[in-house]
Amino acid sequence: MSSNNKNIILRLRVDEATANAIRAKADSHFNGNISACIRCATLQYDGKVTTSSADSEITAVLTAILRQLKKIGTNVNQTARQINERMKVSPYGLSASDIQPFVFFRNDLSAIWEHLNQIKERL
Repeated sequence: MSSNNKNIILRLRVDEATANAIRAKADSHFNGNISACIRCATLQYDGKVTTSSADSEITAVLTAILRQLKKIGTNVNQTARQINERMKVSPYGLSASDIQPFVFFRNDLSAIWEHLNQIKERL
């Protein structure tokens, strides 16, 4: 494709939001050249469906949920080990303060439940 022989004009109609998005991409990646931006976008397109912003948001929420679950799992294991060690020394030495971390775990799980409900509403 020769860059010197650009004598064919193609037109397209878009709404204002799309026009602004195209201009922004052209400004940030193509020094404001909208034609170059559109050529690149269409010629690089391989036919695969791109993810929508809703899919990206769901992916971000799921990533946050997985991160929270990993932290909770680590904390539960550490707390259980500490309780088990105390129980070896004094089998009747379990106190309310030993159980307190599990209240925090429940609160963390409630936050995860809320994230899952957000995802459910978007589907």
